Amino acid sequence: MYGGYDASTGPKTLVTTFNTVAVAGAVWFLFGGADTVADWFGTDFDEAATLRRALLAALSVLYLLRFIATNFVMLQRKMDWSEASTIGVWVLVIHGTMAYFGGTNDAGVSVFTWLGVVLYLLGSYLNTGSEYQRKLWKKRPENKGKLYTEGLFKHSMHINYFGDAVLFSGFALVTGTVWAFAIPLIMVCMFVFLNIPMLDKYLAERYGEAFDAYAARTAKFVPYVY
Repeated sequence: MYGGYDASTGPKTLVTTFNTVAVAGAVWFLFGGADTVADWFGTDFDEAATLRRALLAALSVLYLLRFIATNFVMLQRKMDWSEASTIGVWVLVIHGTMAYFGGTNDAGVSVFTWLGVVLYLLGSYLNTGSEYQRKLWKKRPENKGKLYTEGLFKHSMHINYFGDAVLFSGFALVTGTVWAFAIPLIMVCMFVFLNIPMLDKYLAERYGEAFDAYAARTAKFVPYVY
């Protein structure tokens, strides 16, 4: 998962296709498809306010655009087919969950909805902004083979992962239902117990003392906390 550099055009195209289908399905559900799905199961769904549905659709589309930029512009490492398939299924779950719980919540839009939008934008900046800063730094010849510890990564070793946790917490808040918070909760558990240990092991092996010094002075996930 880490350490290889390759365009991985096939796997990245596959996972992007999954994401595109997921977003298209979410938008369809939010704007007319809910009745069709309800008919499939012989039930009725409440309908969220138009503003909430529009916000949910916009957040899904924005995530897709960021995802494409990250995969094809900023993500240099190799992606294999199994990883692409796993992430592809996961994004289907994400967009489906947010569209269903948010699109069938008939509660009014409140200040918490807008707080969710703010968190989503903040998390997007932390994730994509940190990746972009690192890409620019690594393009400079004098930084080849060095460990990147600057920019937003000064505040957390995995600020990009933290950004994802913040943005999906905001996304869940926009749905207006507690059930949608299962997505960021699962995501945080995956980061803390799977992705971060794997990546730290690779970085420690590759950068040695430089990584040890960085880890000693920098929070692992939540800036200045953990």
